[in-house]
Amino acid sequence: MAFMEKALVVYTKDQFALLEKVHTFALTHNIKLIDVPLDEFLETPGMFSDQADHVVAFVTDQTAHQLIDIAKTLNLSLGFIPLVQGGPLATWFKLPKEQDNAIRLAFEDDPEALDILRCNNEVVLGSVTIGNTPFVNQRSSTWLRREQSPWRFALYWLALLWRSIRNLFTISVFPVTISTDKKELQTAISGMVAIENDIHSAAARLLDTTISVQDNRVSCVAIAPKSVIQYLEFLFGSLLRRRNQRKLPSCIGYIKTKRLTLTANRPMRLILDGRVRKTDHVELEMYPRAVRINMSDEYHDFHEPIDDNKDTMRVDNLPQNEERISMITRHLPLFTHALEEDFRELFLQVRDSAIAHPHYLALMILSSIVATLGLFLNSTAVIIGAMVLAPLMAPIVAVAMGLLRSDRSLTFQSLKTIGIGVALGLSVSAFLAILVPVKELTPEIAGRLQPTLLDLGVAIACGIAGAYAYARASVMRSLPGVAIAVALVPPLCVAGIGLGWANLSMIWGAGLLLATNLIGIAGAAALTFLVLGYAPVQRARKGLILTMASVVVIAIPLAFAFASIYQNYRIERDISQLEFVYNQQPIQFSNIEVNARRNAIYVRADSIGAQPLDEASMRALKDELETRWNRDVTLEIGFRYRM
Repeated sequence: MAFMEKALVVYTKDQFALLEKVHTFALTHNIKLIDVPLDEFLETPGMFSDQADHVVAFVTDQTAHQLIDIAKTLNLSLGFIPLVQGGPLATWFKLPKEQDNAIRLAFEDDPEALDILRCNNEVVLGSVTIGNTPFVNQRSSTWLRREQSPWRFALYWLALLWRSIRNLFTISVFPVTISTDKKELQTAISGMVAIENDIHSAAARLLDTTISVQDNRVSCVAIAPKSVIQYLEFLFGSLLRRRNQRKLPSCIGYIKTKRLTLTANRPMRLILDGRVRKTDHVELEMYPRAVRINMSDEYHDFHEPIDDNKDTMRVDNLPQNEERISMITRHLPLFTHALEEDFRELFLQVRDSAIAHPHYLALMILSSIVATLGLFLNSTAVIIGAMVLAPLMAPIVAVAMGLLRSDRSLTFQSLKTIGIGVALGLSVSAFLAILVPVKELTPEIAGRLQPTLLDLGVAIACGIAGAYAYARASVMRSLPGVAIAVALVPPLCVAGIGLGWANLSMIWGAGLLLATNLIGIAGAAALTFLVLGYAPVQRARKGLILTMASVVVIAIPLAFAFASIYQNYRIERDISQLEFVYNQQPIQFSNIEVNARRNAIYVRADSIGAQPLDEASMRALKDELETRWNRDVTLEIGFRYRM
């Protein structure tokens, strides 16, 4: 390898041992040296520019950018001897760790022309940070390069996550104008990172593409959360994100360009390779092949020069609507608010669902017929088919939207459509109950006569799923599953059967389950639409209060029913664990059924033993149970023989 014949050596006055080492190398390779103290060279570089075309400099991360700026202006080539091993500069430029190898590289006669990024006329070697950039600041990038221990890595990320969450409600988004040679964009961001040599930084890991250092372009990552929830998603998603993941995070924009200008209406915090500035105007400009620097073979292998003449503008995730920008810059909302243009199609679909079309009436009649016959046949498969056919879910979701947006016409139209559907279901099932001579209470019918809080939980979960499916076209195919899970038509038909049989307890039990499903779905759907941003909290307040009040009212009888069922379960468990001895033989009980009332408990069970219980044993068992539960007990004990 050939070496320079002549070079300026820019040294720091506390590094005479290193300077002596450099002179020894130069003497060995017949290189003429001119020694210049660093402070003198930085003050009057023009005085030395005609003495040599190549500069070998003792550099730190703080002085390298000044030397590069001078080399670009005076057309000098550079060789770096880093004073800090393992620092950012040595990492970005892949400089040798051994001092002898660094000296050798610095004097080689093979400088490579590199791209240089300038920000507001200052040279940037690693990256530029503008504003608030959680998880992608320069300090985190430097730490991660130096700390390789897995447990320290985990602790650092947890600490960084905690700091970001702690400042959750103070994060601010400010309006900016972003201009390139080809496009001007009005948007709002919390921060931006412009990446030059720091291509392994946290900001670069957010991208779904590989960044090249030598491509004549600067890569910019803009962070623009539209709500606190989206900001949280971004924080946690950054922890789990793999490098080169195929999709950008939802609040990230990516711009790759030769020249970018960012203007704000207030001063922004600016960090240039650790140097802090404050300004309301940022100009980034890439100067292709602007400075010649001696780089290692490792750098050449890793950074192949690419002449990329195309700009990249992936800004769909950045807010561009004036209403949106105004909203989030005043105060970042808890949930992302949908704009009118975002939900126009959904709102038209929901409004159409609120109307009792002929196909709605036909499906309501058919699903009621199928469900009623399935209940009589005790066929789960037939009943599931009726659930899929039932069209009741659509107007319930429309009610939720009407309540949320305080739209009276939509609310009343939806309630009218639901009322028509319920009336049709009751009429069809009552008519079939009168026609069918069978009056047997099948398990499928009996299973819908005692609703509890658990049924309300199912309805709420299904309401969330249904609203989300309507709001996200990509999951609309999941609606049949939601319809099956919530099972609106079967309790409606059980109530109709009770009406046909003139059985008030059936009408009450099944009617309560139907009301639970209707109110639970509507309330949960309204809250889901609120979270998805389809109405501001102020506008939704009245509808939400009405919905929550209805849920509380319906929850009262359900809570009593749940308490009763739980009490029956506890008594059944006590009986199954009871150790009762008759004629020195232990007696076990199976097929236990309990009906606990306020002052009495009715127990039906089978005893398992060598012989049935006689009257004395039954009385002894009755006395033991009454003592245990402090209530009258009525027993109906069968017998199962065991040899």
